[in-house]
Amino acid sequence: MIFVKNIPTEQQIFGWLTQVELFQGLDKEALMPIIENASYKELIKGEMISYEGKPLSCCVLVLTGEVEVYRSTYLGEEKIFGIFYHYQLVAIAAIFMPHNRFPMTIRAKTDCSVLLIEKQSLLQVCKTNPIIMQRLLIRFSTKLYEQINNIDWLTSSSSEQRLASYLLSLCSSSNTYQFILPISRGQLATKLGIRYETLSRLMSNWRKQKIIQVENNRINILNDAYLKELTLPFQRSF
Repeated sequence: MIFVKNIPTEQQIFGWLTQVELFQGLDKEALMPIIENASYKELIKGEMISYEGKPLSCCVLVLTGEVEVYRSTYLGEEKIFGIFYHYQLVAIAAIFMPHNRFPMTIRAKTDCSVLLIEKQSLLQVCKTNPIIMQRLLIRFSTKLYEQINNIDWLTSSSSEQRLASYLLSLCSSSNTYQFILPISRGQLATKLGIRYETLSRLMSNWRKQKIIQVENNRINILNDAYLKELTLPFQRSF
């Protein structure tokens, strides 16, 4: 991990923070507790930022590159819970957890740069700016609702339906029917709660039926109507 001393300037840090939805509209004075105590770091691909269970002292803001959070299963498999990109905050909810520990391991997915926002400074800014707490409550309640829907889906859907839903979600986020899987197939199988062999069989069958085209980790959706029909039970009106 590379520490960069005397860089960035306070104005640069302020500029970065204003790109974060949570802090938009706040002036430099309101954000000074964060600016004065933040640390800038550059990391190489695969470098660890924090480990599950480690005492929590900061919140990670991604500036460039990608950062991923995961847990290891009892079988040693990695379960990816999220991938974060520029100007996204990692594990912001953990700042408020009473056990004061990181709930997951945080790792640089690519070469990246991050800003480590010191916990107490962030809490101070939250206390003096109620708009931040309002935004956080909206974010947390939205995430809670998403998780309720996900649990319902995972416990009532088939392996085929879960894979279809995941691929369509990647189409939606990338706004294209061609994309690269952001995680390995082993990690994807763990994420979807299915065996690796089941995932391989499904993708092989879909390839033969010309529903998808697969080349390494690059996916091309050829028959989105088939996948959408599989996920109809997952669609909600709100």
